[in-house]
Amino acid sequence: MKRFIPLVMLAAFLLPQTLPAQPIWIGAGEMDGLILEWQKPFLDNSDGAGFFLSTLFLGYRQRTSESLLIHIEMPMSNFDGDDGGEFLLGNPYIGLGFGSEDAIFTGDVGVRVPIADEDKWVARRWANYGDIDRMDAFEPNAVPVSGLLRFRTMFPATKLGLRAHFGPSAVVFTEDRGDDIMDVYLKYGLVGMYEDEGVLVQLGFSGLYDVSEDEGDFDSNSLHQIGMTVNADVGAGIWPGLLLRFPLDERYKNAIDLVLGINFLIMI
Repeated sequence: MKRFIPLVMLAAFLLPQTLPAQPIWIGAGEMDGLILEWQKPFLDNSDGAGFFLSTLFLGYRQRTSESLLIHIEMPMSNFDGDDGGEFLLGNPYIGLGFGSEDAIFTGDVGVRVPIADEDKWVARRWANYGDIDRMDAFEPNAVPVSGLLRFRTMFPATKLGLRAHFGPSAVVFTEDRGDDIMDVYLKYGLVGMYEDEGVLVQLGFSGLYDVSEDEGDFDSNSLHQIGMTVNADVGAGIWPGLLLRFPLDERYKNAIDLVLGINFLIMI
């Protein structure tokens, strides 16, 4: 599979240039504002795990022109156990989104600043299982770079719509790992929407495939999940929401049962 890495990396830089940035599961994705996402994985075996085993993402996005948007994000992970806790500050994200608010095709490209502590491996492990769409947010000794092509449309004369995303993510190592200089993944997803005035409901799936892995088949080198979010406008530009995700792959199910989360978008 490594022979496909140059092609994948080329796509990472070309796709967004021909085409706004947004988290995959939060509602009102085309709006500017502050974003808070709290996600808690419920483990398959919860013995020894506390309530505050969770991840937190703090983000901000702002449209600077009709076709350009900036997006920054700070990820955090907290392991809460009977034998003690562990807090991990993840890799901050800095990205650009390309495309107007009403465009069918948009894209984004971004990079994460490598500050994650390699010694906080317990907090990193559960953060990765809690949000496979952003596993690179907690990768130590590496610079994650990503680019996504996004599709969004509403069906005529209905309140139903469809979103999809596809694109590569490369984790470039900053330490010597022999011949391996990076890991490359493909991210993808398909989400159905019901959008009414002040309400947004989403249901779909997302996945992650390890392109750089030479051994094993697609099933052994990928992770998938189904998810649902419900967001509502409660006034003053505040959109609170609930999130629920379930793992689909057997080895993913062996780690967690589900992920429950809340999110807030505060328009500014």
